[in-house]
Amino acid sequence: MQHPSAAVWPPAAADDGYLGPAEVVEVGTGRLRVRLLEADGAPVVDAALALAAPFAPSAGDRLLVLGRGREAWAIGALGAPARARLDLPGDVDVRAVGGTLTLRGDRGVEVEGDEITLRARLLRTFAGTLTERVDTAFRWVKDQLRVQAGESRRVVQGEDLSHCERSVTLARETLKLDGHQVQIGH
Repeated sequence: MQHPSAAVWPPAAADDGYLGPAEVVEVGTGRLRVRLLEADGAPVVDAALALAAPFAPSAGDRLLVLGRGREAWAIGALGAPARARLDLPGDVDVRAVGGTLTLRGDRGVEVEGDEITLRARLLRTFAGTLTERVDTAFRWVKDQLRVQAGESRRVVQGEDLSHCERSVTLARETLKLDGHQVQIGH
């Protein structure tokens, strides 16, 4: 039995073709099944992905499709109702030569990877609230570590050890040491 839309694709005359919107029905490796939305009978055809920019279409996306003879190509993205995705094989470099690279998301920016490295001559972080949650943290500061805070509070479940050449604690009003046992000296 012939597919109901097979009668209209490919076009009967060699000069006939299709240029219009299509909806992605199924995604395969390098090829798509798309429904031609403005063709008679809205046929479902195979189309090669031929976009100028890398784009990973999903079922339901609307693409611009060009068809001639028995060939069809998806040549543009008209709309992705859900999440747009960019898949690039291998290692990828993104660089703003002589300028600034800005990544911006109206609802946020997420970076995810097995390993993330930041390298900079100067790194600035500006946030209303900063939350860090890690299993183990190491920090090496070559010269000086300075913290300026309105208030500071630390809660340590186990031992809290500080080792230094000299230690100075200054309190403008009250300095309190409270413990079951307080030992000073050896």
